[in-house]
Amino acid sequence: MARLILQSADNFWFLHSSPQNGDVTWTPSLLTALRHGIVHDEEQAAQMIEDHSYPGHVIVVDLDAVLGGLE
Repeated sequence: MARLILQSADNFWFLHSSPQNGDVTWTPSLLTALRHGIVHDEEQAAQMIEDHSYPGHVIVVDLDAVLGGLE
């Protein structure tokens, strides 16, 4: 299962689901993104990008690839 984080290419904020109401929103906090913004499949990530951004605006960060390089 993938672990993806969606980050704005413009201001570097992160897309995540709000823990209060489930609405998708942007946050500058990496910690908040790690707690509430990990997306587990590419289809869900693509849908979030389509619904809350525009093409080329979001960087998809694969946490497994990043963290795997640190081990």
